[in-house]
Amino acid sequence: MHRRTRHRLWAAAFVVPTFAAFVCSPRDARASNVTEVPDNGSEQMGRGGAWIARASDPLATVFNPAGLAGQPSRVTLQSSIIFHHTCFSRIKAANDTSLDPLADGAGRFPRVCNDIEPALNPQIGGTLRINDRLGIGALIIGPSASGEKNWPDFVEDGNGTRRASPQRYLLTRQSGLIVFPTIGVGYEVLSNLRLGLSFGWGFAKIKNAAATVALNSSGQTSDNDVRANLQVRDYFIPRVSAGGLWSITPNVDVAGWYQWTDAVKARGDVGTATSFYTAANAQRGDDSRVGYGDTIFSDCGTGRPQDEGKCGSGDNAKVKLALPMEAKIGIRYHRPRVSLEEAQRQAAPGGKSFRRDPLANDLFDIELDLTWANNSAIDALEIRFPGTSTGAGRLPVSGINSEIPARADQPRHYRDVFGIRVGGDYNVLPDQLALRAGAYIETAAGREQFQHIDFAASQRIGFALGGTYRIRLGKDPARTDAIEIMAGYGHTFFADQSRTDRNASGVPALAGTSCYGDATVTGPNRCSDGRERYRTAWPVNLGTITNAMNVINVGLAYRF
Repeated sequence: MHRRTRHRLWAAAFVVPTFAAFVCSPRDARASNVTEVPDNGSEQMGRGGAWIARASDPLATVFNPAGLAGQPSRVTLQSSIIFHHTCFSRIKAANDTSLDPLADGAGRFPRVCNDIEPALNPQIGGTLRINDRLGIGALIIGPSASGEKNWPDFVEDGNGTRRASPQRYLLTRQSGLIVFPTIGVGYEVLSNLRLGLSFGWGFAKIKNAAATVALNSSGQTSDNDVRANLQVRDYFIPRVSAGGLWSITPNVDVAGWYQWTDAVKARGDVGTATSFYTAANAQRGDDSRVGYGDTIFSDCGTGRPQDEGKCGSGDNAKVKLALPMEAKIGIRYHRPRVSLEEAQRQAAPGGKSFRRDPLANDLFDIELDLTWANNSAIDALEIRFPGTSTGAGRLPVSGINSEIPARADQPRHYRDVFGIRVGGDYNVLPDQLALRAGAYIETAAGREQFQHIDFAASQRIGFALGGTYRIRLGKDPARTDAIEIMAGYGHTFFADQSRTDRNASGVPALAGTSCYGDATVTGPNRCSDGRERYRTAWPVNLGTITNAMNVINVGLAYRF
């Protein structure tokens, strides 16, 4: 096929799935990064994420752009189907004075879990082989993370009566859209030494819902709670990935990779629902007493003339979440079926260029990667609203006499994470069928004091397997046209996060008034009892959190 025709075919084949990706991009809020598991892509996941020294398909655009050099032209459509199950067995803090009938005499709440809903997470991309040394790639990809998390608003007690759910102060809903369109280039600068660079322009739309308390006082029931629904978006999240791949011998490749991503800096608004957790709404679905407000409206949705203009034209919420830097180094041993020189000699008579093709050229390979993620950059999920010079909130809550805290940050205090990944392929049928397997282990990012049900921040161990089946199109050995069918499965085990001492410190709930009880304000963010403003006097994250994740990936690629 003429080179210009090939280029047009590549462009046409990529534009269509690119548009589709914007329609069916992955849901949520990345695999040493605390918000993700290894790794997007069928090959990548099936090898336990041990892939940067192989870098043999279009996902190299992000995971090691050096691997774009020497790849054949192709387009690929893959999708992970993710099942993430999280459960929380809450313990009531010893100093928690709220009146909650779900807690037994020992302070134990019933175990609650999120709905297990499959999340589709597509990866769509292509590579274009300019010549033997230069290749470019384009990819649309999202985080390797679970999809929407839906937790119950109400659960039944032992008598079948519906009550406010025990995890409500941490999370009731989590959903959104995060995607990174990325362009990359790889070039063989010296014989057997390839370097690559890629740039991504990410955007995010995030929705989170949880409960807060209205009055920061003792003896309150769930009638005092407010359900808050935060919706924010950020349309520019730059990301840069750089990689190198050096074939130091015909059998050994070494690779390095680094990625920097800017923080999510989102703007939006919060909707509030007072009296949402009343018995009438819980037991009969009677929401006639629920008072709705939203900072998107000029009067914050209160309907009171004195509040007109307080929320302006919206965009009152500012959310900032750091996305950690990541780095990996890897070494790969592969056993070629014939020597590199022989493969190049065989390619020449047919008038075709030699292409790096592990499925055709190798008998097997095995790779070891070491990973690092700068998760300590995530000190808190920063959530801010307009406030006064003294630190008080300026925005009213509809239906009650309280305000939205100016500083609603959620502490995380993550640690850096280190990981080991091992994986490889065995080519059962040359240039036709490959089977693969892999495993990984990573240290914990989270600290028990700040444990949460949004991200699985504990130590994790994962296992995976998969395969690729190639169907050659035509019998001309000079052509590379082929269809590839890929599939993989992975399971991740997470260590439990547990903090069951009822006298332990932890993460308090947000409140709509400044200080607890008789305490007074002593500074912009402090009360006279030493606690942070707009926080309850007791933690709401004590207990045990469990996680498990299963991922299935299926994909299709066309080489030309």
